[in-house]
Amino acid sequence: MRRYAIRTFYDGRNYQGYQRQLNLPTVEETLIDALIEIGYIVSPDENEFRSASRTDRYVNAIGNVFAFNSEENVILEQLNASLPSDGSIICWSYAEVSDDFTPKYSKSKKYWYVLPLNYLKTTTNMDLDEISLICSYFKGEHDYRLFCKMDDRSSIRKIDEFNLIVKEDLIIFEIEASSFLWEQVRRMVGYLLKYEKLSEKLQDTENLLQADTQITDLNLEPADPRQLILVEHFYDNIDWQSNKKAIENINKRSNRLLMRLKQDEIVVSSIHEFFKSREIVE
Repeated sequence: MRRYAIRTFYDGRNYQGYQRQLNLPTVEETLIDALIEIGYIVSPDENEFRSASRTDRYVNAIGNVFAFNSEENVILEQLNASLPSDGSIICWSYAEVSDDFTPKYSKSKKYWYVLPLNYLKTTTNMDLDEISLICSYFKGEHDYRLFCKMDDRSSIRKIDEFNLIVKEDLIIFEIEASSFLWEQVRRMVGYLLKYEKLSEKLQDTENLLQADTQITDLNLEPADPRQLILVEHFYDNIDWQSNKKAIENINKRSNRLLMRLKQDEIVVSSIHEFFKSREIVE
């Protein structure tokens, strides 16, 4: 029996999160059902099925990772044929790994939070340099208890990278770390998007990240999960074998999604323009 790791794309809008839940459609359950259907595994327990990240409802992924033991040779076309025909989950790369490989323990992982550049311009008066400066305060090891949904874990984390990338008409918050807290990325981005409207005390980002800060709650909602993408998990010494057809199918689905988003943006912009062009008398 061999152990395999597989990288998978998914569109989170179709699922109630990644982790298995009773009587709810999830990415993990869908993957396990497909693996059982084609005879790659008997059960998740017997074949030691493990996942790298358990993303929340509506969160997307390009490169989440799962692993399992199997006596069969992995053929990605066969696995993808058993996954939803709408292309909402596509496995695009695999590798044979050591028997003790656990995908959760990656060297680091990267997230993107993606927004239309026009959205950022209409919701804040800050320029990109100002936003980048605030992003830089999050780099390094800090106490992130004000920027997460707390559980029983320590809130001390180290952010390796927090960059602002402009790509055509998109703005991308790119964040990389060895581990994240629950809702940490979305709460950091939510803070940035609301920064101008915060009190002077709450705009002191460096103080908020100190273990001895006197502030106990920012009272801010996390940013919308639909804009968040788990991009990649990084591991040492894994020889990934990618599938060209699977990647082409991911790009096709992404292009259709982008077209729908642009259509939505046009509708919203048209409504704004309608009212901007008219004098409103109260």
